[in-house]
Amino acid sequence: MNDSSLSYTDELDKSYGIAGMAITIVALDAQDLLDRIDIDAEPGHTMQMTAHFGMRGNPRMSAKILWEESVRDLRVTTSMALGNITCRRAVACNAPVASDETERLREAVRYEGARHCDLEEDEADALFEHCNEYVHRIFRHAGLPQIVHAFADRLRKQRSMSTAELVDTLAQFGLR
Repeated sequence: MNDSSLSYTDELDKSYGIAGMAITIVALDAQDLLDRIDIDAEPGHTMQMTAHFGMRGNPRMSAKILWEESVRDLRVTTSMALGNITCRRAVACNAPVASDETERLREAVRYEGARHCDLEEDEADALFEHCNEYVHRIFRHAGLPQIVHAFADRLRKQRSMSTAELVDTLAQFGLR
């Protein structure tokens, strides 16, 4: 998916997008899949995932386990994308996420779900809705905007963080 309305407008917007993804991955307790974040990285590489993220193919693993890991990766990726756009719109701009943006993300999840997990459209939609509801619960929390603003500011100053630094920074700001 390459849509300009979902592209970053400037560094401030990018820092809020990365903050949204970072907070989401920590809330999902999936930070083991993240290696580091880097605001100066090219689009699509600001969240540097670990080498085993999305890499399946161990012949000693059962097909069920491989499928479950693929679905988990899709769930994490979907939630991060939703966290990105929700943080940028709801926290940084105090505006709702546009329905066309949500629908573009839903279409991408349908495509990726079918391609990587053999999900039917209704299964991909159910996964998307679950992720969307969870992300909206995260970003509706009354104390979160203060954490997001502080984290995005720190990221703009520091430029990159390891996963351990990210988790420690969020904890310092009150996200546990």
